[in-house]
Amino acid sequence: MKNITYSFLMALMTALSSCSKDDDFKTITPASINFVHEDASPIAQNECINPTTKYALLIKTNSNGKGAFKATTIEYTLNGTPRVITFSNDEPQLIGVQLNAGYNIAEIVKSDYRAILYYNSHENFELVP
Repeated sequence: MKNITYSFLMALMTALSSCSKDDDFKTITPASINFVHEDASPIAQNECINPTTKYALLIKTNSNGKGAFKATTIEYTLNGTPRVITFSNDEPQLIGVQLNAGYNIAEIVKSDYRAILYYNSHENFELVP
Protein backbone atom coordinates (compact mmCIF):
# COMPACT_ATOMS: atom_id res chain seq x y z
CA MET A 1 0.00 0.00 0.00
CA LYS A 2 2.91 2.33 0.79
CA ASN A 3 4.34 1.71 -2.68
CA ILE A 4 1.07 2.67 -4.35
CA THR A 5 0.76 5.87 -2.28
CA TYR A 6 4.42 6.73 -2.90
CA SER A 7 4.07 6.09 -6.65
CA PHE A 8 0.92 8.20 -6.80
CA LEU A 9 2.60 11.10 -4.99
CA MET A 10 5.66 10.90 -7.27
CA ALA A 11 3.47 10.91 -10.39
CA LEU A 12 1.50 13.88 -9.08
CA MET A 13 4.68 15.83 -8.24
CA THR A 14 6.15 15.07 -11.65
CA ALA A 15 2.98 16.22 -13.43
CA LEU A 16 2.79 19.45 -11.44
CA SER A 17 6.46 20.29 -11.79
CA SER A 18 6.37 19.86 -15.56
CA CYS A 19 3.88 22.74 -15.93
CA SER A 20 5.67 25.99 -16.55
CA LYS A 21 4.27 29.26 -15.29
CA ASP A 22 5.80 30.93 -18.38
CA ASP A 23 3.04 29.29 -20.42
CA ASP A 24 0.51 31.48 -18.58
CA PHE A 25 2.10 34.82 -19.58
CA LYS A 26 2.40 37.01 -22.64
CA THR A 27 5.99 38.12 -23.15
CA ILE A 28 6.78 41.51 -24.66
CA THR A 29 9.45 42.04 -27.32
CA PRO A 30 10.52 45.29 -29.02
CA ALA A 31 9.21 45.97 -32.53
CA SER A 32 10.49 49.47 -33.37
CA ILE A 33 11.92 52.76 -32.10
CA ASN A 34 11.33 56.11 -33.81
CA PHE A 35 11.62 59.83 -33.22
CA VAL A 36 8.15 61.43 -33.34
CA HIS A 37 6.32 64.58 -32.34
CA GLU A 38 5.13 64.74 -28.72
CA ASP A 39 1.64 63.67 -29.83
CA ALA A 40 3.13 60.51 -31.46
CA SER A 41 2.64 61.81 -34.99
CA PRO A 42 5.53 60.93 -37.29
CA ILE A 43 8.22 63.40 -38.26
CA ALA A 44 8.11 63.80 -42.03
CA GLN A 45 11.22 63.13 -44.08
CA ASN A 46 13.15 66.40 -44.58
CA GLU A 47 10.90 68.17 -42.06
CA CYS A 48 12.53 71.20 -40.44
CA ILE A 49 13.05 70.64 -36.74
CA ASN A 50 11.56 73.51 -34.75
CA PRO A 51 13.44 74.22 -31.48
CA THR A 52 10.17 75.19 -29.75
CA THR A 53 8.37 71.98 -30.71
CA LYS A 54 8.46 69.03 -28.31
CA TYR A 55 9.65 65.65 -29.59
CA ALA A 56 9.61 62.11 -28.25
CA LEU A 57 10.76 58.56 -28.82
CA LEU A 58 8.08 56.04 -29.68
CA ILE A 59 8.85 52.43 -28.77
CA LYS A 60 6.45 49.82 -30.12
CA THR A 61 6.33 46.20 -28.99
CA ASN A 62 4.82 42.84 -29.88
CA SER A 63 3.48 40.25 -27.46
CA ASN A 64 3.83 36.46 -27.60
CA GLY A 65 2.03 33.79 -25.64
CA LYS A 66 -1.27 33.54 -23.83
CA GLY A 67 -2.54 34.77 -20.49
CA ALA A 68 -1.58 37.86 -18.52
CA PHE A 69 1.22 40.20 -19.56
CA LYS A 70 4.58 39.68 -17.91
CA ALA A 71 6.25 43.05 -17.16
CA THR A 72 9.33 43.42 -19.35
CA THR A 73 12.17 45.93 -19.20
CA ILE A 74 13.61 47.07 -22.49
CA GLU A 75 17.05 48.63 -22.59
CA TYR A 76 17.69 51.40 -25.08
CA THR A 77 20.22 54.17 -25.61
CA LEU A 78 19.68 57.79 -26.53
CA ASN A 79 22.79 59.50 -27.87
CA GLY A 80 24.93 56.85 -26.18
CA THR A 81 23.30 57.18 -22.75
CA PRO A 82 21.83 53.86 -21.51
CA ARG A 83 18.21 53.93 -20.39
CA VAL A 84 15.55 51.40 -19.39
CA ILE A 85 11.78 51.39 -19.79
CA THR A 86 9.32 48.86 -18.37
CA PHE A 87 6.35 47.62 -20.37
CA SER A 88 3.41 46.00 -18.58
CA ASN A 89 1.41 45.61 -21.82
CA ASP A 90 2.08 45.76 -25.54
CA GLU A 91 0.89 49.36 -26.00
CA PRO A 92 3.40 51.78 -27.59
CA GLN A 93 5.19 54.07 -25.14
CA LEU A 94 6.19 57.70 -25.69
CA ILE A 95 9.28 59.08 -24.01
CA GLY A 96 9.85 62.84 -24.19
CA VAL A 97 13.31 63.81 -25.47
CA GLN A 98 15.40 66.94 -25.80
CA LEU A 99 17.11 66.91 -29.18
CA ASN A 100 20.80 67.76 -29.40
CA ALA A 101 22.31 69.73 -32.25
CA GLY A 102 23.66 67.26 -34.81
CA TYR A 103 22.85 63.58 -34.94
CA ASN A 104 20.42 62.12 -32.41
CA ILE A 105 20.60 58.33 -32.26
CA ALA A 106 18.24 56.02 -30.38
CA GLU A 107 18.82 52.25 -30.31
CA ILE A 108 17.20 49.28 -28.62
CA VAL A 109 20.02 47.31 -27.01
CA LYS A 110 20.73 43.84 -28.43
CA SER A 111 18.60 44.45 -31.51
CA ASP A 112 18.79 46.00 -34.96
CA TYR A 113 16.22 48.67 -34.09
CA ARG A 114 17.68 52.16 -34.52
CA ALA A 115 16.39 55.67 -35.20
CA ILE A 116 18.54 58.58 -36.38
CA LEU A 117 17.45 62.21 -36.55
CA TYR A 118 19.67 65.10 -37.60
CA TYR A 119 18.95 68.46 -35.98
CA ASN A 120 20.66 71.56 -37.38
CA SER A 121 20.32 74.19 -34.68
CA HIS A 122 21.64 77.05 -36.87
CA GLU A 123 23.52 78.41 -33.84
CA ASN A 124 26.82 78.60 -35.70
CA PHE A 125 25.51 80.82 -38.46
CA GLU A 126 26.61 84.41 -38.59
CA LEU A 127 24.94 87.16 -40.58
CA VAL A 128 27.43 88.95 -42.80
CA PRO A 129 26.63 92.60 -43.62
